[in-house]
Amino acid sequence: MVVVSAMITIAEGKGDEYVAHFTKLAPQVRRDRGCITYVLHRMIGNPDKFFVFEQYEDEEAIKLHSSTPHFLAYRQATAHLVTGRDVGRWLVTV
Repeated sequence: MVVVSAMITIAEGKGDEYVAHFTKLAPQVRRDRGCITYVLHRMIGNPDKFFVFEQYEDEEAIKLHSSTPHFLAYRQATAHLVTGRDVGRWLVTV
């Protein structure tokens, strides 16, 4: 299993707009082959800072996710909102 973690910073005051886009995306991603978990968290005290936690069966599932039309449309629709992104991939070992 592979975990993807993403800290995402959104333009000031645009957090609700970002949530609206993610709310449309998440159910579609959760139906993608190999997706186990796909969850958005909002930081307490900073409504424009988010943490995305994703789990996939393998690297192929991540590649599929990254190339789906719904994910590419989401990236395009939210590009103007995102001011920072720190993404990491983690291999679950135990």
